[in-house]
Amino acid sequence: MQIIVGFGNKLRGEDAFGVDVISKLQKLNLPSVKLISTFQLTPELSLELQEATQIIFIDAAYCEQEKYRLGCIIEERNKSLLSHHISIKTMMAILENLYEITPNFEVFSMLTNSFDKITNEEEYEKCLDKVVIFIEEQLSKLNC
Repeated sequence: MQIIVGFGNKLRGEDAFGVDVISKLQKLNLPSVKLISTFQLTPELSLELQEATQIIFIDAAYCEQEKYRLGCIIEERNKSLLSHHISIKTMMAILENLYEITPNFEVFSMLTNSFDKITNEEEYEKCLDKVVIFIEEQLSKLNC
């Protein structure tokens, strides 16, 4: 099963990118796809990901110079053991170590340095639409 996980905080401007993509995808008819919208990645999420053969993670990623560009960013955000938030790498390690599964995964990140507000609504919407269209096209190829 393909699972798409969008994460971010709707109260923090462009940090909501992942959950906003999921909101748009929920309006489409995507058979055999599980959509998950979450505030942050947590160990408990691994329970919902056990059935995945492929996972797409969608998030906003901090970048000082670039804004409204899409990239594939996998970096540790918080190295503190006190945080409940975990990284994509850690999530994949949990799936492998606890459940002995290694699904393929992709990451779509919108680069931004604004986590207080959406600074350019038009550009933000363009990024949302690009990811939604790409995912739709990829899924239609798989269902041919």
